[in-house]
Amino acid sequence: MDWLQCPHHYHHSPLNPTNVSSKCFACYEKNHNNKSGYMCNFCSFYVHEECMNTTIPSRHKHPLKIARYIYDINPCHCSLCETGTGMYNYQCSQCSFVICIPCARKPLTINNPMAHEHELQQIPIKLSFTCDACGLSGTDQYPCICHQCCFIVHIRCLHFPRVICINRHDHRISYVRSLGPGKWICGVCRKFVNGECGAYSCLICPNYVVHSKCATKRDYIWDGRELEGYPEEDESKPFEVIDQNLIKHFSHEHNLEASISTVRLEEDVLPREQDKHCYACTMPLYSELSYKCTQCDFILHDACANLPRKKRHGASSDQLTLIAKVDQRGLGKIDSYFHNYFLCAICRRYCTGFAYGGILTRIDVRCASISNEFKHESHPHWLFVSPDEKKEDMRCEVCHYVVQYTLYLRCSDVRDCDGYILCFRCATLPTSVRHKYDEHPLYLHYGEKNVNSTYCCGICEEEIYLKGWFYRCNDCASTLHTECVFKNLLHSRPGYSLVMCLTGNKSTFDLIPNRLTRPICYLCKNRCADDLVLKNKAAKNLFMCCSCGFSPLQLDD
Repeated sequence: MDWLQCPHHYHHSPLNPTNVSSKCFACYEKNHNNKSGYMCNFCSFYVHEECMNTTIPSRHKHPLKIARYIYDINPCHCSLCETGTGMYNYQCSQCSFVICIPCARKPLTINNPMAHEHELQQIPIKLSFTCDACGLSGTDQYPCICHQCCFIVHIRCLHFPRVICINRHDHRISYVRSLGPGKWICGVCRKFVNGECGAYSCLICPNYVVHSKCATKRDYIWDGRELEGYPEEDESKPFEVIDQNLIKHFSHEHNLEASISTVRLEEDVLPREQDKHCYACTMPLYSELSYKCTQCDFILHDACANLPRKKRHGASSDQLTLIAKVDQRGLGKIDSYFHNYFLCAICRRYCTGFAYGGILTRIDVRCASISNEFKHESHPHWLFVSPDEKKEDMRCEVCHYVVQYTLYLRCSDVRDCDGYILCFRCATLPTSVRHKYDEHPLYLHYGEKNVNSTYCCGICEEEIYLKGWFYRCNDCASTLHTECVFKNLLHSRPGYSLVMCLTGNKSTFDLIPNRLTRPICYLCKNRCADDLVLKNKAAKNLFMCCSCGFSPLQLDD
């Protein structure tokens, strides 16, 4: 008979009857009242006769046959405990039911006071039910039931962690068995949460709740750490207050003095004043509170000076740390892996400011400021951070960039907006900016309807799609493509030095405003059309356009 063969896959030796008792590979017993069994002469496999083929009505209605779990051929999990079945298991020849040896032998009773106060009994029959722990309905499940209080639950939902941190919320969240009456919306997927079932809630923010399944998604939402019994870490402040006007920021060696910038976006200013950029977000400083160094040109926006040292973000399940990215004049530590710039993992721009970093993640502070919900003035509804878990080709509604394998912002009102999607590259564009091609401020426009006119970009001189986003001057009506205003770099401080690897050799280039008459790039041999030009520090007459300098083929990331 076919079933009288050794279950080892590397040979097909028959199993021979024997009266010599040995350790059974099914029940693990060495001695047995009935010593009849089957043994493989090629290997040490031995099984009792009644363990070879068995009928266990309390587990399954069909006969079961012992089989070997071959990891690379027929990987499977136990239908009851939903874990790996080990080297040997029982499989049904009439359906897909698989049961591990322990589940076939032990009682199907579960005592887990953390999950439920009463004893639970697992039902080895596929049922359709709504789990009281996660609130999800499903078919073809083998539930655990409490007969004392009509409690029904998935076997895998009995082991939810009690207290965790997720990358969509700043506080810890705790598992509760029911939320109570109310209209609850999940803070991750933005869908309805059944208040009668278990979920996670924040003790500090009473309206913030998360589905149990959403909160415990490994690698996307949760870092896998159970925090019950562990005290919360004291959040370190980004600066120390010296006096009323002075602070000592962790990123800089000198004291910083509070100051109100006299530069206004709407007025003409000297180039020297206009070139003042924040060292954290690299955005220009206008009429706003900032902190300036008392001994050098280091400067931070007030908001950037208050950036938290630690932050959770949808870009990583791990907590991210604020990294000071400053230039090479001894003002701070340079990240040697990215030289003195980095590629933001979300917007895919090269950045020269501060970064929030984890083990394998770097994101700029502008993208990091959008951690969960976000209201953009171009859209009437709130947008929420969504990961591309299904690895689908999602396209931004504005730039039509494929946001595959990264985060994007999505409107929760799917019915009205058909799942409106906005990428971080577009979401972080400044609404107002100055540019050397126009003496007036430029303002971001979000498309115009019923316009039959044709406009050309003042930089590339190509036609502008007026139903899309573009920058416009309100004084002289000049228009510019957003991608022409900001290409690979959103902003960077003039005079910043970039260490780049070209053809295997490190070269240092200064990032300078392109106020020259478009110098010729020594790589592509064309006139530099970018907003910024790279100038070799060793050879003063050697220039390179940003398009060539920031090519993935040229940079050593």
